[in-house]
Amino acid sequence: MVLGNLYKSKMVDEAINKGIEYLLSLIENNRWRGFPTLAGESDVWVTGFVLTHICNLCEQKDVIKEAQNFLLASQYPSGGWSYSQQVPPDADSTAWCLMALQSCKDFNGTVFEKAKEFLWNHFTNGGLSTYRWESGIGDFISAPNSEAIIGWTSSHPDVSIAAILADIKNDKVPEVINYLLNRQTNEGFINSYWWRSGYYTTTLLLRAISMLRHHLPEKNAVMIAELLVRRQLAEGGFGIDLSVSTDPFTTALALESFVHLSYLGYATERTMCANALMLSQHENGSWAGDFILRIPAPYVIDPEQVESWNSSHGGGNSFVEDKNGIFATALACYALDCWRKAETQSYISKKWPLFQLNNKAENGETLSIKPNAFNGLA
Repeated sequence: MVLGNLYKSKMVDEAINKGIEYLLSLIENNRWRGFPTLAGESDVWVTGFVLTHICNLCEQKDVIKEAQNFLLASQYPSGGWSYSQQVPPDADSTAWCLMALQSCKDFNGTVFEKAKEFLWNHFTNGGLSTYRWESGIGDFISAPNSEAIIGWTSSHPDVSIAAILADIKNDKVPEVINYLLNRQTNEGFINSYWWRSGYYTTTLLLRAISMLRHHLPEKNAVMIAELLVRRQLAEGGFGIDLSVSTDPFTTALALESFVHLSYLGYATERTMCANALMLSQHENGSWAGDFILRIPAPYVIDPEQVESWNSSHGGGNSFVEDKNGIFATALACYALDCWRKAETQSYISKKWPLFQLNNKAENGETLSIKPNAFNGLA
């Protein structure tokens, strides 16, 4: 089946709506669950991530409100959120829950400020760590000392970019973006700590730059775009690592990256990517999940140096499955929405996503990372 540019039909709308319906069918007690590990399944972090990506797409606002209320009730006294209610709070879960609650009228004032304070208390060496020793994570996993969890308490690119998205006006944002750009590999991507490829951190960085109404420096942007083109499979999708099979989660990230880089061109590759994502949707509205998450052992600082990973127990140095395709489906819906807005230019002026930037000089600025560079930006 050969499809043209699908944004011209109602197929994209139907695909997104079916995806949302599938996700709503998985709600249990006002929350989503996923990623089985030794610590059990996540409900808090997963709910925060899913809500962030479907909040503006879901017409059942009562369901959204109930899930947000679950998150409000799950906040720790410290101000943070966690993988699940049994696990100590962390910066990544806190960032996604902050994003998920930005439209919640009941989340403001002291509670909101306390959450941001908890988040930025994880700032270290230019980025943010997932955990601090003081959070209790050492006791939770029976670590003998802080050195035993030095990997989990070091700065992580994927957590750092989530923090930026959660608190885009924070004074530390320019420094964190510098930290991320300095970690861009010669290939073009920015590797993640908790995810198997660089698509995740790279795409979220582009998302943040669009929120700030800027462009990356041209060299950095072109490196990303050219790597996407090299990695794209013949049918238009993208695989995990160097796999030749289309993975919906990875393909959705790639599609969003193509959209944010649309001012560079690559319209054909972008359309092929969107078509591949559309064609990989299941009849029930879902997109298939795979072993996309990774859990480095607590002492591992650089996951790229781990020689062997397993997919069986969900402990240290293991890959973890996106159970029921929850993240893949949420991200696919989000990416397709980005794509249809870009292709139809149906976005609100002065709000992100900032698409179709055909003239850099008139429509956007090249990002210059300097102290206080983002002060006053919307």
